[in-house]
Amino acid sequence: MLCRGTLRPRGSGAAGAPVTLAAYGPGSARPVVAGDAASDEIAAVHLRNVEQWEIRGLEITFQDSGATRRERNGLLVEIADLPDGVGTHYVVDDVHVHDVHGDSTKWSNGIQFRVSGSTVPTNFHDVLVQNSRISGVDREGLTTRSTWMCRPAYGTGDGCGSKVNWRASTGIVFRANTLHDIGGDGIVIRAADHALVDGNTAYDIAMRPMGANAGIWTINSDYTTIQHNEVHHVRRLPDNNDGMAFDSDFANTGALFQYNHSHDNEGGFMLFCGSCGQGSSSTGTVVRYNLSTRDRSRWLFAVGEKSAQMYGNTVYLPPGSTTPVIQQGGGSTLTQLSGNLFHNLGTGGYTGWNSHTYRPSDFTWTSNLFYGTHPANEPADPGKITADPRLANPGGASAADYRLGSGSPARATGSAVAANGGRDYFGAAVPARCRPDIGFHQASPFDDSACSAADRVVNGGFESGALSPWTWYGGVLVTPAHAHTGGYAIRVGPSPAAVEQVITVRPGTTYRLSGWGKVSAAGTEVSLGVKAYDAIGSTTRAGFTGTAYTAGSTTFTTGPSATTARVYCYARSGAGHGYCDGITVVPA
Repeated sequence: MLCRGTLRPRGSGAAGAPVTLAAYGPGSARPVVAGDAASDEIAAVHLRNVEQWEIRGLEITFQDSGATRRERNGLLVEIADLPDGVGTHYVVDDVHVHDVHGDSTKWSNGIQFRVSGSTVPTNFHDVLVQNSRISGVDREGLTTRSTWMCRPAYGTGDGCGSKVNWRASTGIVFRANTLHDIGGDGIVIRAADHALVDGNTAYDIAMRPMGANAGIWTINSDYTTIQHNEVHHVRRLPDNNDGMAFDSDFANTGALFQYNHSHDNEGGFMLFCGSCGQGSSSTGTVVRYNLSTRDRSRWLFAVGEKSAQMYGNTVYLPPGSTTPVIQQGGGSTLTQLSGNLFHNLGTGGYTGWNSHTYRPSDFTWTSNLFYGTHPANEPADPGKITADPRLANPGGASAADYRLGSGSPARATGSAVAANGGRDYFGAAVPARCRPDIGFHQASPFDDSACSAADRVVNGGFESGALSPWTWYGGVLVTPAHAHTGGYAIRVGPSPAAVEQVITVRPGTTYRLSGWGKVSAAGTEVSLGVKAYDAIGSTTRAGFTGTAYTAGSTTFTTGPSATTARVYCYARSGAGHGYCDGITVVPA
């Protein structure tokens, strides 16, 4: 069955009784909706201000006929100024969108869930796009968008100025979709809370000049999880400085990239772009247990992040590669890197981009393996390993080729990380206390019960209900209202205010400081840190700017004669309060 023109159904279903658009009867052919590119319509299928809809088994395209490029979408689901502010339950399953030749703006998509309007704050809830295919589309593949997007972390771009109207869509799931031959971006999550992008395949992305694009990325969202995806052959065109597989862009909090396979991408593996917007910032990005092979331009393009962690990743750069491990642009990118495996047979190292310089002080390195090339500015790392990691078949095409072989020096030589997700790339358990294997594969058996480390901090959870033995200055309160675990946490602030505790340490020993932190309001930052652990009074810290608890950690190595160090929770800036809980210091 072929429907020419725009399909714009009206009316909504009800909870438990959604409207279903699908082929009728057993053995029916896939229905086709072919939009008319010569018309003024912006979508072939346009659902507007309806909810409780499911679309299954449809084919969507455009009759191009050489029409002028303008905004076009294959499937556009749009809500605006809904009376109750929420559009609920949308399923897109086994839908094929192809040959939708829109313009170069990000209003043109294969499939987009768009919140419009400016009167009633509105968001989506319960959106599932799965088992679908998008190909031959300009500019973007599968995305969300909202006019309710302004908040301080987003900065002043896109007309936000000082306006604050951010309202997140919830329950967004993009799962097991395939995208290829996309003119610009593959999958983009915008203005969402706890979105999930899981098990998708994206390749031949950024195929036509359309600005800066990446494979799968998130912007202006909280706690997006991007996992189990394969992204390859993203192009980096002359007008596209990006071209990487993944991106934690600006105004993100707690973005998580795990268990992904990135390969053969011209722009590299990962972008941190927290400082890319006008006055924007991002914090708490975690990148763990991913595999990057034969990616080019750089492994990490560092353009701003307040408190990122990258651990348990495996990186393979072949002979002849010139890919830097890190290329740094503008803005600080405070990142902790531990237990990563760099099998680098090329010539790339650590460098600045454009007029910027590489700033080693932005990066903290612990127990990483560097094999192959050793540039002059290779990071100092107290647990560094440089021996051959004995991968199963380095240079191979499958993830299994990068498992750790027998006798690998990467086995049981990593550094334990708090709240590490519990599983490696292949689903095997990862130790919480014992030293994990370095890289994305946990090959070694372990017994966490035999690896308990003595905590140097006393009353680190404030469960006594009192401050002792902590000392303090400024506004400080042990409070039961904001505990992460147990019954109490510490509140510090407004800035400047802190609690501090002197702990005993062994000389020449590496320790890990871990804990949880949050703030009461945007614009406030609290630091969990340690100082005075060597003769020159060094300090290291994890920073928190989000209003929900996130885990943070940092490592430090005591001086040759050090016997004490000073742990602190410090309201560093802003007019709000900071909270810390579950503070521990254990040998790394």
